[in-house]
Amino acid sequence: MSRLAFAKHFAIAGQGYAPKPQKLMRAIAMFLHYSSYLQKREFQNNRFSLPPIQLSDPTEKGQFSNLAGKAIADFLSKRIDKSIFTINYEAAMRMKEMPLNVGRPDLIAFRQNSTDSNAMFAIEAKGFQKSSSGDMSVHKAQSKTGGIAVNFTVACVSYNLYNKVKCKYHDPFNDNISYDLDLVTKLTKNYYAGLLGFLNNRFFEYSEIDYNGEKFYAVRLRHRYFEEILQESLLRNFWWHEFYDFSPSLILPGNINDLAKEGIWKGTIPFSFETNSENSYIYIDNDRIGLSLRRW
Repeated sequence: MSRLAFAKHFAIAGQGYAPKPQKLMRAIAMFLHYSSYLQKREFQNNRFSLPPIQLSDPTEKGQFSNLAGKAIADFLSKRIDKSIFTINYEAAMRMKEMPLNVGRPDLIAFRQNSTDSNAMFAIEAKGFQKSSSGDMSVHKAQSKTGGIAVNFTVACVSYNLYNKVKCKYHDPFNDNISYDLDLVTKLTKNYYAGLLGFLNNRFFEYSEIDYNGEKFYAVRLRHRYFEEILQESLLRNFWWHEFYDFSPSLILPGNINDLAKEGIWKGTIPFSFETNSENSYIYIDNDRIGLSLRRW
């Protein structure tokens, strides 16, 4: 997984509500806050970095480990089980007006086709600094809680995060459950409607672009808003600063207006695209949301 791919999944996986422009500063602040865990050399060696001793905080480290576990689980659900859309499990419970005072897994995922007998699944995601995944049967049991009928459940446990990341992904099948088209429609309408706000906001410029024969929008996250902050010498070690010479963009699907009105419909297939070159980095996930970095 590239760092740009990790950035997409880290920022969105597990959010209870749809991403939207009002959350942009929160997302940037989160990356600045956790940037010491995302240093380039360590990431390329399949591990996360640690902050200097004087900045070490066990609580913060635990929080990052948890978020990293969700990001990895989200990524693997797209690659292994071909999910097209994932969201915070609690958000789905709220949509169905279910009581929240029960145990529940972290994510719920939907595959592309409502005729697929294994189209919905729940994910319990964990991220540990320790060298063991713990008892997978316990994590698997947690993945079966919550009350929403799904075809199968996954326990995805990432561990040994700061040495050499390892992951166990357990997903035995369960009963044949009818696809909840109403639920996925409502959830995806909210998801894409929130992202549509980037096109309808005067603070963001966008252009049309084509990837593999499909139209997308590249929404430029204007550089000047962050320029003074990023030039400060105290921030030279932050991960974001490594891309100071690049123009960051949010990639949105060309049919986002339709998705915001209708949600994902039967027959929608996943789309995945990634390319790295000296002058640009592009990552687009199965849900057709991505990130792009292009050199100025």
